Amino acid sequence: MIPRNYYVKCLPWLCFLIFVSVNNAKADSMAAPWVGVSFSGESCDGGHQAYGPYDYTNAKHRALNLPIVEEYHFTKDVQMLVKGNTGYLRDDLDYTLKAFPNHHKALNSIINYQLIYKYDIEKKRKDALNSPVECYLQRALRFSPNDIVSYMLYASYLKKTRHIPEAEAAYKKALGIAPDELAVKHSYGLFLFELKKYPEALEMAKAIYAKNYPKQKLKELLVKSGHWQK
Repeated sequence: MIPRNYYVKCLPWLCFLIFVSVNNAKADSMAAPWVGVSFSGESCDGGHQAYGPYDYTNAKHRALNLPIVEEYHFTKDVQMLVKGNTGYLRDDLDYTLKAFPNHHKALNSIINYQLIYKYDIEKKRKDALNSPVECYLQRALRFSPNDIVSYMLYASYLKKTRHIPEAEAAYKKALGIAPDELAVKHSYGLFLFELKKYPEALEMAKAIYAKNYPKQKLKELLVKSGHWQK
């Protein structure tokens, strides 16, 4: 079983950026087509839309429509990948993301379902998701193209699945939307460091620490590797 505090530790920027996105949202309800292709090259298609779509960053949608979805389909057990609430876990995640395509916490959960969720003890297997994770993410970005949290989640997933050029493009897109967002710059800086692009990572670090960004991981990595310059 995954520890219940795993997700906060896994994505320390997530809660803060959700707050920023929700308070800066301007989008209203719109269509949410399935777009793009999966990693295997198949066209994304998520099937029937039961409820919604609604925008997770829209305050009105969160107040009027989100409680209905979360009470039945995105409970704490679903979020933490413990068990489904109305049926299979994958189906509750699917319902949530069909209703709220850019539901940040549900996107984070479905990413973790794909990457780390263990096999069902009774079935000795893990149920395949209704659609590939990358399809849910591409749909979220088409639905709410200025949502930096969705871009960051997509970038993180692309990085973890070793789609490096695509991950870098997603990070740059997030920076283009929110060029002054220090949490985005910090995550991108860590990505650059992993790619051994040390001059670029150092430049990003200087920019964020000049503004007193509190998280020191990027600086610590640069110092330890001998690339930090005062």
